[in-house]
Amino acid sequence: MPENPEYVVEVRDLKKSFGNHEILKGINLKVRPSEVVCIIGPSGSGKSTLLRCVNLLEKPTSGQIFIEGVEITTQGVDVNKLRQKVGIVFQSYNLFPHLTVEQNLILAPLKVQKRNREECLEKARKLLKRIGLEEKLHAYPDQLSGGQQQRVAIARALMMDPDIMLFDEVTSALDPELVKEVLDAMKELAAAGMTMLVVTHEMGFAREVADRVVFMDGGVIVEEGVPEKIFSSPEHPRTREFLSRVLNV
Repeated sequence: MPENPEYVVEVRDLKKSFGNHEILKGINLKVRPSEVVCIIGPSGSGKSTLLRCVNLLEKPTSGQIFIEGVEITTQGVDVNKLRQKVGIVFQSYNLFPHLTVEQNLILAPLKVQKRNREECLEKARKLLKRIGLEEKLHAYPDQLSGGQQQRVAIARALMMDPDIMLFDEVTSALDPELVKEVLDAMKELAAAGMTMLVVTHEMGFAREVADRVVFMDGGVIVEEGVPEKIFSSPEHPRTREFLSRVLNV
């Protein structure tokens, strides 16, 4: 593995089709260490498909993806090893309903990484304290609010010590009053230096936290830049049209 690669994620001419329907039409994207990149755009623009390709939950039709300088789109890639480096959190929490919060958190590091149980328990408690849920250690998912479940899902991904976190519209299924607590947890992660690729409809979050904003539409990257440029003076007419609708300006 290259030492200190310049980019944690590098996507080259990525294409993805489902049957005759082309979802991604040649995506090029580079993410530096500790960078927070927010991907915005209308539904159906390919944002979530891009994230799922980066984690190999979807197999690209063509193109290349590099994680920390190593190509993952070649034959014989250890997908399980990759997913330990690249954590992903979805809009649905996917917690095991029959397991407590603690059991949900320690399951993967115990089974996949074969880590020591006491070490896993200690890490789980530290993470829950960090996201303000230490008192929910022995609760079951159905005893938690949606926002609490989503914070547990974030903690579960962090249990694997990933180098990169992918967030796929993690607040879109939440009631508005629960959104802030999840965004606050993500802001803390960003402040701690986590490399993050975030698909979001939360424009305020993108404006405040992102180092770079990428606008996608129709399976391509239409425009990208620092938040101030994208939100205040976008160059492309499609970006301006989209933002005028979502920001009501």
